[in-house]
Amino acid sequence: MRSIILTHLELLFVVAIWAGTFVATKIVLEQIPPVLSALYRYVIASLILLALNFRGMEKIERSDYPQMVLLSLTGVTLYYLLQHYGINYTNATDASILISLSPVFIGLISWLLLKEPIRPVTVLGLATAFVGSLLVITDGNFSWGQAGPRFWGDVLILLTAVSWAFYSVYGKKLLGRYRTGTLITWTTVIGTLFLVPFSIPELLHTTIQCPNWFIWLNLLYLGGAASVYGYLAWYRALERLPAVTVGSYLYFRPLLTGIIAALVLGERVGAFVVAGGVLIIVGAYLSSR
Repeated sequence: MRSIILTHLELLFVVAIWAGTFVATKIVLEQIPPVLSALYRYVIASLILLALNFRGMEKIERSDYPQMVLLSLTGVTLYYLLQHYGINYTNATDASILISLSPVFIGLISWLLLKEPIRPVTVLGLATAFVGSLLVITDGNFSWGQAGPRFWGDVLILLTAVSWAFYSVYGKKLLGRYRTGTLITWTTVIGTLFLVPFSIPELLHTTIQCPNWFIWLNLLYLGGAASVYGYLAWYRALERLPAVTVGSYLYFRPLLTGIIAALVLGERVGAFVVAGGVLIIVGAYLSSR
């Protein structure tokens, strides 16, 4: 009983860490451009994971190479390119709310590509979440011709949720064949290598100042606490608790992000964004039931 309670407490702690990543990313982007900040974050994560798991990693079968590359691209490279560019233009609270659409896109992609059955409650969840996403992205202003940077940042975050959905759907097969540490390490390292060519334009055309200690502290938080400890703790919880119970903790993330963003960044959230966030969370819940 005591170990179960500790698992629940650790889950809440992990979700709080992940909630803070949107704020930490916003801080890092003040000094480091989007692709380079994602690269630095995942170089740190890769080095930590290799140190922890190098000796115990299983050999990946040659037939699984294409699947591993696909997971690395969708779960690391594309996911964090879109996320960092998106957060660069929008606010941390919007980003956290819109990424909560991932379960909705997982259900939709599973239905469209894997031909998994879709139930009426799932359709209701998709529709509810869609309305919520419109409210968050527009903040109640439906003058599409006057869309500003925040609007396009929200759209990029929406695509981030789609990227994670592809990663989750196509990662099912490999999760049953390899240990978690092996999969996380390889996808992180490969995804980090794919970030390198995208970072070249920023290295060539951007004047980059040397990050101060506070920026490096945030990068260590993003690469170590969030990307390594967070994932390992998450999968430990999945081994002890039902997946639905573990997944339900993610519904706390937008609320925690809003609180942290208000305290640290001084962000203020409008009524339309709050209403949209509630609809997205309800829709995600209905879609993943």
